[in-house]
Amino acid sequence: MADRDLRALFSTNDRGLEATEAFTNRQSQWELVAGALTGHLRLIIEPGFDIEDLERPRHNVMVFHGVGGIGKTTLSRKLEAALTGADQRPVQWGEPAWPKGRILPVRIDMARSAGTSFEDLVLTIRAALAELGRPLPAFDIALRRYWETQHPGESLEEYLRRGGLAGRFGRAMPQQMQSALSDVAQALLLPGTVGTVVGQVAGSLTRALRERRQTVRALAGCAHLADLLEAEPDVEALSFYPHLLAWELGQLPADKAVTPVILLDTFEDVGDRTHRDLERLIQRVVWLMPNCFFVITGRSRLQWADAAIQGQLDYTGPAAWPGLTPRRLSRNLAPPVRRTATGGRPSSATSPPRTATTTSPAGSPATAHRSSARTSDGSSPAAPTACRCTSICR
Repeated sequence: MADRDLRALFSTNDRGLEATEAFTNRQSQWELVAGALTGHLRLIIEPGFDIEDLERPRHNVMVFHGVGGIGKTTLSRKLEAALTGADQRPVQWGEPAWPKGRILPVRIDMARSAGTSFEDLVLTIRAALAELGRPLPAFDIALRRYWETQHPGESLEEYLRRGGLAGRFGRAMPQQMQSALSDVAQALLLPGTVGTVVGQVAGSLTRALRERRQTVRALAGCAHLADLLEAEPDVEALSFYPHLLAWELGQLPADKAVTPVILLDTFEDVGDRTHRDLERLIQRVVWLMPNCFFVITGRSRLQWADAAIQGQLDYTGPAAWPGLTPRRLSRNLAPPVRRTATGGRPSSATSPPRTATTTSPAGSPATAHRSSARTSDGSSPAAPTACRCTSICR
């Protein structure tokens, strides 16, 4: 009975009734994402773009928000599928401007019911990047040190298998990590086996990297690696490791370059307005990976550009996130007035249960609704009404 409207099916004796969910009226939403992503791809190849610039304003996040039940999760899943391949993209959406194989979508459900921890979020991103088919030595060394400290005696491969990441992204990640450790140990001429190298990360390996990092070509230009290896390998340090992933992606040759598009769904479950511990860690990931593009879906507007929350998160204010400022939202994203059949004016603050919405920066509505093959009275589904907006960081 998946993808069927049970209310329609149980309102008639007609056994031939087939009610399905139609994914309609999402053209505007796709155009928003495709346009923002195209702009992001242009930005990250500009000569002045620097992945290691920790002060430059960020333009790598887009937010869709609205009340529960309007289809944000459906939109997130559809965007993931559409970015994965042309065969999963509605024909009417057309071909995107970027080359085939340039985009790597990674969707992560942050719902409490999914049990996704911050550690799982970081592992998911790394596991997805295993598709590159190459070790990511700077990040892999730091992650391996973290794992050995926080999960002594627990196999990372077994953890990935148990959590479903191995099945979702393949089993290449642990092997790539092992290869990275072996190559670095060999380049630094460290004694002992690869197994003992893991235990040396905090000691001789870190010192050797500081003294002879130029010996290891894959790590030569990574300025912050030794500092991260010397820090206590806890969750706080783990939240800064994505900087190493961003740096690794920046080292890829032009013909191998890939831009991850990380879709974070059910963002309202990350925390509330007074408990921002997990949100702070996730914001660091977004900030430290400026060459990646993030699409966030949740019930509430992202407050990162609000000056009032300074001190609650690391990177706040309109200068940091110029496209997420409340003033810009109120000016550009106010939904237009739409009249109902009776001449009334629907509220822009609420949405009918079957409506998934966003609005573009120019204020044009983009709506989606469910429709069935037929209803009990044979009438067409009601037209969707205007409702809440999205914010986009440009």
